[in-house]
Amino acid sequence: MAEPSVDITLDEVRERARLAGLPIPENRLAMVRGFLLNALRPIRALDSRTVRTLEPAVVFHPLGPPQGGEAGGGPEAAR
Repeated sequence: MAEPSVDITLDEVRERARLAGLPIPENRLAMVRGFLLNALRPIRALDSRTVRTLEPAVVFHPLGPPQGGEAGGGPEAAR
């Protein structure tokens, strides 16, 4: 797997600003580039393969929630 580029060019900053609809003056692009590099540094340092994911258990009641139970979906919940 190739390492993603750690550096962000001014052209990339311009493109990100354009896509976000942010009018950034040309004389501020270098400063914004620095902010972006600092903001992305912890994310790029994280190896997501080492993070254990926790997902909530899914509970499905096809006929709606049990009597006195938790909220849920299904035809009974709409009544």
